[in-house]
Amino acid sequence: MGTTTKEKEKKMNYVGLPSVKCIYFKDTNMIYQMKGSQPIFKDPISLENVDNLWIKRLSKEDRKLIEKDLKKFKKI
Repeated sequence: MGTTTKEKEKKMNYVGLPSVKCIYFKDTNMIYQMKGSQPIFKDPISLENVDNLWIKRLSKEDRKLIEKDLKKFKKI
């Protein structure tokens, strides 16, 4: 039995942010640090609680990936 589109979307509801060495899960608005290529699923940070320095460190490409959510939390 194959995987449905909704199941695939649910599984892939995150983006990598290499400029800040994190992954961001869109459905929960949580950010997890990466160690090498492995995410550390401990002590996540809400996008709502990131500081301006973290946002400035985002590359243009990474910022575009989460721009909608940054605007939602009035971070940009």
